[in-house]
Amino acid sequence: MNRAANLARRLAAVEQQRDRRRLAHTYRLADGRTVRLSTLAMLRTFTAGLALNGKQPTEPPPTARDMAQLLPDADTSMIGRSMRAVAAEWCQAYDEGRLVALYRTEGSTAP
Repeated sequence: MNRAANLARRLAAVEQQRDRRRLAHTYRLADGRTVRLSTLAMLRTFTAGLALNGKQPTEPPPTARDMAQLLPDADTSMIGRSMRAVAAEWCQAYDEGRLVALYRTEGSTAP
């Protein structure tokens, strides 16, 4: 019985590792580096960046810095472009010491 439990635990670990690998993709950045980014980490960064709209930004995590440097053809979908844009705005606002401006409001000028 102990042998069967060990085998089941090992199989579960292998399946979990395979699933984790599936959720990470390799991307080439504008500076020439190649990075492996987790889809879940990218989504966490995206939602955190969206929450910063109109606020003073915190220091962006390394995932946001990498997402800001993704090449435009890395993901041409609407969500891919949005994720890159939010990450780039977060990093730029932090570097410039200004509020995050994800969209224009009436009467405001372009960032």
